[in-house]
Amino acid sequence: MLVMGLTFSLGIWQLSRAAQKEKLSQLRAEAVPIQLSGEWDAAHTLYVDNRQMNAKQGFFVVTPLLLNSADYVLVERGWIARDFLDRKKLRPIETPAGVVNIQVRTLPDPVPPAVFAGDALAELPIVQFANRAYYDKAISGKAYKGMFQQIAAASEGLKRDWYEPASGVEKHYGYAFQWFALSALVTGLYVWFQWIKKS
Repeated sequence: MLVMGLTFSLGIWQLSRAAQKEKLSQLRAEAVPIQLSGEWDAAHTLYVDNRQMNAKQGFFVVTPLLLNSADYVLVERGWIARDFLDRKKLRPIETPAGVVNIQVRTLPDPVPPAVFAGDALAELPIVQFANRAYYDKAISGKAYKGMFQQIAAASEGLKRDWYEPASGVEKHYGYAFQWFALSALVTGLYVWFQWIKKS
């Protein structure tokens, strides 16, 4: 039963990843770049693991931008490469102090898939997803006003060669099919051995 549930959940997760990428592509096509002004909250920067840029593995860097005394947004600032000898060793980045003005585009609110939500914050500041629950607690007293992606040339130790989100979406559908097929196979074997063969 556990294997059935796990494989089915992984299939659902792959479908959610495909839907997320398709939504990102739609938002990017419709988005008009906007300007934001505020101060970085560097202390609450998260590094989202297993993200690629130019076919290399690394982290997306997410930092809250405090718009004023009451509101904040999350900004996907850029990408850094992974240290393959020590996964927890993060390459240095620069986070300017004081008021900054950046150009951004809108991203959907970060919502971790349920199958990974339980351990999303296990290795702070390295995470699998930019979990809103973490920021709601960490930045108490300020209201979340959305998530954005910074548009600019490489700077501050960050690359910003953002890929087309929907690229590779077929891969997620393929993986989802495989997980659902495995779940169906396990279910069939369970029914056969526990019910049909015994009758």
